[in-house]
Amino acid sequence: MTDLQQLSHAQQALWFLYRLAPDAAVYNTGCALTVRSAVDLPALRASVEALAERHDMLRSVFQEVDGQAVRLVGERHPPGLEVRDLPGTDPEGLAAAARAALREPFRLERDGAFRFVLLRRGEADAVLLMAGHHIGTDATSNWLIVRDLLQGYHLLTGGGDGPAGDGPATAPPPPKGSYADHVAKERTVLDSPRGARMEQYWHRACADAAPAELPTDRPRPASSSRTGATHHLDLADGRVEALRELARSSGVSLFSVLLGTFQSLLHRRTRQNGFLIGCPTTTRMSPVVREVVGNFVNTLVFRGDFDPGTTFRQAAEAADRQVKAGLGSAGYPFELLTRTVNRPRTGAGSSLCRITFNLVGTATPEPLLRLLLDADGGRPAEFAGLTIAPFELPQAEGQLDLAVSVRQSASSLAVDFRYDVDLFDPATVERFAGHFLRAIDAALADPDAPVARLRLVDDTELAGLMGFGTEPAPRRRARRG
Repeated sequence: MTDLQQLSHAQQALWFLYRLAPDAAVYNTGCALTVRSAVDLPALRASVEALAERHDMLRSVFQEVDGQAVRLVGERHPPGLEVRDLPGTDPEGLAAAARAALREPFRLERDGAFRFVLLRRGEADAVLLMAGHHIGTDATSNWLIVRDLLQGYHLLTGGGDGPAGDGPATAPPPPKGSYADHVAKERTVLDSPRGARMEQYWHRACADAAPAELPTDRPRPASSSRTGATHHLDLADGRVEALRELARSSGVSLFSVLLGTFQSLLHRRTRQNGFLIGCPTTTRMSPVVREVVGNFVNTLVFRGDFDPGTTFRQAAEAADRQVKAGLGSAGYPFELLTRTVNRPRTGAGSSLCRITFNLVGTATPEPLLRLLLDADGGRPAEFAGLTIAPFELPQAEGQLDLAVSVRQSASSLAVDFRYDVDLFDPATVERFAGHFLRAIDAALADPDAPVARLRLVDDTELAGLMGFGTEPAPRRRARRG
């Protein structure tokens, strides 16, 4: 028996993009773990099957019925576990195999939105990959799936204590709600007076402002290939503590300081005085859906407004006000907003925002989530009877012109600059990352200095620029009379 479910607005948008380019991997997401211990394959396969019993998104396919995209939930449609043996593969080859497994296209109509792959180099040397299409999952869902997979594996292999050694092992309770509850609530809110107020708020926020748009190395193609890459940047501990102190002294959040500084840089680089950028956020607000697998992501649109006297502190304070106000209207879908303000998504991307900025935190008591998101990464740990460690898995590259994601741990900040390779060269993005560091240092040195004074080149670069065209011209020979 099949249960037909309506899609959320975010899922409708992703279905549209999937139909445009079904072989594209830009909306593939997931997480992977290095496994340094022997794996009980029958138990792991059984745990994957049990996941589909707990989370109906894993036994769902997506199709069009009577011209409308829907989710079809089957009684049993587990994605299964695929084992790929790679004996003798070097670390670079293993990483390439994991990236390739993540990027394999999904056939949402037939196979659903998930796959599980175990890449084995040896008996106690493997990478466990969970891949999903964004139409069915998000970052929190990926963690929930891996957590439940390992907990189920631990129970099936006769584990006594819990996966992290923190008490007796027990099966997790079933989720209190479902993704269908989320879709129904979204529709109810949008049809209510509150939905009308949220629509008005975002219309005012977007009025008369264009998306921030960095100068590109190449002309924008009519249709993006959705191919991307990532430049990574680590912030030193001294900067991190100084940023937190600046946030405290200004009465704003760390995110607002980072966002205001990023907007300041965009103002200097683009020369736009008023512009829009997106900030992905969660719509997983209710405890009822806290344990539900699905796409609970929305993009909030924040506006940067600058004049010659705007300071770094004022930019952070303005960002903080927008964040607080925007979170009150976070339930209004970004994709619905693009239509109501007449800036619909096209094959070349959204015409409402081309750049996003977000902060991912790890302030959680869950040991597995801390392990997966730890910005330092790489440290093995015992979990569910296995020795595991995070495995770096580049993803979500090329969705936009530029997507900047800051990962926060207790003592560090790591920044990923994901960019569209159709538009930017690696060296351009590397320079931009350096400019972000320079903007941070300028804000820390004098938060009350005008953003207009921010220098985007250092003394060496300036000397090189000043040197252009200053070579003495060759002497002309004097004419003889």
